[in-house]
Amino acid sequence: MAKFEKFDAGNQIRGLTEAARQIIAEGLIRDGKMPPFDQVVAAITETQKEYRPRILAARQKKSAV
Repeated sequence: MAKFEKFDAGNQIRGLTEAARQIIAEGLIRDGKMPPFDQVVAAITETQKEYRPRILAARQKKSAV
C-alpha cells in the first residue's frame, strides 16, 4: 500500500514560486538582461540602509503595544 504525504498548500505554492523565479532568472540571463552581481548587491545594501530603521522602529512600536 502506498503511503501518501499530507498535502501542504503552502509548500506547494512556495515550490511553484521558486520554480517561476528560476525560469524568469534563466530567461534574463539568456537574454543578457541580468544585471551584474555587484549591482544587485549594491541595490540590496542601499535598500537595507533606507528601510532597516523604519522596520526596526515599527517592530519596537508594535512590541510596546
